[in-house]
Amino acid sequence: MGHPCAAGIIVYCRRRNGCTPLIEILKIVAALVGGGLAGALLNEYYRRKHGKLQKIPLIERVNRLLSPTSQGGITLARAVGDPAHRHLEELKNLREYQLTLRNTSTIHLQNVEIQFEFPSADVQEYASPRTTLSKTALIKVSSLPTDAAAFPSVFRWRIPHLPSSDSVEFTFHAVDQYWSEDYVAALYNSDRVIIEKVDGEPAPTKKLDHLNIVLAILGIVASATVLLLIILLRFAPFESFSVVRQAGCDLRVVTTYNRIEEGSNIRVIQHRIFNAGQSCVVKSAQLDPKGPFTIGAGDTIKRERLAQSRPKLIETEVYVGATGTDLQKTLIPLYSEP
Repeated sequence: MGHPCAAGIIVYCRRRNGCTPLIEILKIVAALVGGGLAGALLNEYYRRKHGKLQKIPLIERVNRLLSPTSQGGITLARAVGDPAHRHLEELKNLREYQLTLRNTSTIHLQNVEIQFEFPSADVQEYASPRTTLSKTALIKVSSLPTDAAAFPSVFRWRIPHLPSSDSVEFTFHAVDQYWSEDYVAALYNSDRVIIEKVDGEPAPTKKLDHLNIVLAILGIVASATVLLLIILLRFAPFESFSVVRQAGCDLRVVTTYNRIEEGSNIRVIQHRIFNAGQSCVVKSAQLDPKGPFTIGAGDTIKRERLAQSRPKLIETEVYVGATGTDLQKTLIPLYSEP
């Protein structure tokens, strides 16, 4: 048997080559549905993650009481009194704070303000002039104590730009902070981010957990897509479409099969022939075991038969020819019982 194209037949789609039009459409639909579901799930995951309240750490690198006397006989002291009678006074109760504000959230913070309050009236402050990554300059803001009796010293800065992963340093020295080593820190002008004080460098963020969630969602979507394809392929009819232009004939041949009813092993094979040209004679035992038949111009003829087992697409000898001419043999892929 020769190749169908050499015999004047154009095969648009064959089941054996995996290009059945209906099946391909179903695959595309399944892919779109699966992709849309994956996108929807991921969007919902990130919407919930980014929409909820997030905490960023204020890292206490140092929170310690400094000894007034260090090695080598050096004593911590400060000058007091007027210039004419100035003298040194030893600092016996000096506490040092070294703090780092790090934006670990997914939000790029803008124009947020951070405020510190200390239970001491004698506090010296220092803030890094710029953020670490974005190099944004901090702006000192005046603020009144919220509780002057308990926290008389208040310091506040505006941070114009603190993008995700950026940080800024703060240092304080508090004198005579007898009753508490604690302090209060709060973030303002941000409704989705708050500060959480952390003692020492926090553990790295477990990004792998987020990746696992995403992979789990994609796995569910992939499984659902495969299941949908299996269902569609199980119940969708198998189909092959061919065009025959030979011996004066111009035919469109669709061969397909499907189960006679759900759960049955019996299939119905159906062949549909449309004549797009002049009147044509067709002879094929597979199409009509009774003998040749004539199909008029513009007419459609349908032939059906039952199969006890799953049909196979087979190159079948078919003889065609315009009415009144000799028939010529060609090959058409037709479903038939093996």
